[in-house]
Amino acid sequence: MKHAAKCLARLIDVLLGAGAASLKKLEWGASLCILGIEFEFAEHGFRCRPSKAKAQKWLRCVRGYLATGKMTAGEASKTANRLSWAGAHMFRRLGRAMLRPIFDQTTRRDAKIDAPLRRALLWWIDALALDVAETRAWDALETRVAHLFCDAAGEPAHLGAVLLLDGKCYWTHLAVSEECLAFFRAREDKQIMGLELLSISLGMCTFEQLLCGRRVVVHSDNSGSEWALRRGCARRWDHAQLVHQQWLHALKMRLALHVVRVDTHDNIADLPSRRVRACMRMARRGAPRLPAPHPQPPLGSNSSSSHPGHT
Repeated sequence: MKHAAKCLARLIDVLLGAGAASLKKLEWGASLCILGIEFEFAEHGFRCRPSKAKAQKWLRCVRGYLATGKMTAGEASKTANRLSWAGAHMFRRLGRAMLRPIFDQTTRRDAKIDAPLRRALLWWIDALALDVAETRAWDALETRVAHLFCDAAGEPAHLGAVLLLDGKCYWTHLAVSEECLAFFRAREDKQIMGLELLSISLGMCTFEQLLCGRRVVVHSDNSGSEWALRRGCARRWDHAQLVHQQWLHALKMRLALHVVRVDTHDNIADLPSRRVRACMRMARRGAPRLPAPHPQPPLGSNSSSSHPGHT
């Protein structure tokens, strides 16, 4: 175990430059802290997590930027580097979408915090308050990818989601209440993009126990929701708040989340989103239906920590 820790520290020195792992870190210990990330070793495997002291320091900095409403290019560069661990494969790249606005800030001259950056910083406050940790066994088996198909109907508003996992098919659907629709700002498109985003939340919440810790590919036939979820932001505040919570939920579920576009005619979630007859056909095929979570307004308190359903 001692030899393994020394090898890891030396490898980090080779990759990141001399001094990245100081000499004192080469001494024997149960853990090793490199660039703010603690590595804990055991016979069955190892565990990585942000150092609690570093996380508290990063939280203070982020709160300070939000309080002043400014973040200089230099501060943005330092913050992005400190938080770049969340974009690594080890942490399922779950922070990559929320790192983008911070990297974008490095090119701004006025240091003003705009809406996308503010939402990203609020997300980091929530994320750093969690006990984010990843455990890997030395002989871990590769888990299969889960495919989550999501779709929504605009009139009447209805959501559908289908999960393909380990050779099995699961599905669910949910009628959207007027209370939920009231959250969105007035539009003439039947709120289709917001409903498509809600269908993704429906799938993540309903199949949460099946998805935890897995690689998940989300299939959406709506280009707006696909783009928003991939980037972790949206142009409109109500849509952006939904995406914000989806990525936070993905972090809590430890998902390796990927988003791809699927053609409308190939989206099998179109069946439950169209309700009765489609659902009966899927039931006949032996696909179990899981009940949807109790419907709630997407963000009842209009705060960054509110959750639509569980998301």
